[in-house]
Amino acid sequence: MIFLGLDFIISSLLWLFFIAFFVFIFRKQIKRFFLNKRSLADFISQLKIYLEKNYPKINFDYDIIEKTKEHNDINVRMYLIVDNIILQYTKLELDRSKFPRSTPKSLQWGGYVFNSEPNRDKLPIDWKERKTALLTRDKQTCFRCSKHLNTTTVQVHMIKPLENGGKYFLENLIPVCSDCKKLLEPVGTKTPFLTIKHDLYNIVETHLYEG
Repeated sequence: MIFLGLDFIISSLLWLFFIAFFVFIFRKQIKRFFLNKRSLADFISQLKIYLEKNYPKINFDYDIIEKTKEHNDINVRMYLIVDNIILQYTKLELDRSKFPRSTPKSLQWGGYVFNSEPNRDKLPIDWKERKTALLTRDKQTCFRCSKHLNTTTVQVHMIKPLENGGKYFLENLIPVCSDCKKLLEPVGTKTPFLTIKHDLYNIVETHLYEG
């Protein structure tokens, strides 16, 4: 029994030595595996929280997460996921079925009709009132992406541009965020700087793995 006990102890010590040796040799790979798994999970969680909070009505497709599963570099993978989300955002179409058809009397005021007629390149003198009316009508959200807006962040997009005969009636105006304004009314061929890209890249940078 004593010899059997010694054999067991020796065998156990050998196994422990082998395991310790294995862990030491592959410690970087093991560390990367567990840190990558944790970091990616945290990143995806924070990404979804941000998107659901800021763009509650956009149904983003997260299939890109599974498609990048076999990628070895977690940092590259996070950027691929974010770039795909940004691409989905830029390709979002306006829901024309929800374009306003008329303006309630409660959102009109004295001079509303007269000032809705274009006057060269000048904005209506009651432009501020029109922006406030748009926020009220569309519940302080961007018509395109559903981002929350206020009197300082709201931008206005004309459904039918002035050059095509559009006027400043509220039926021809929709409230949008700065990103959607840039995408709906691009200036030149240069890709516009988008706030969503800045914010999502910041999320990636907080989860970058250095190994």
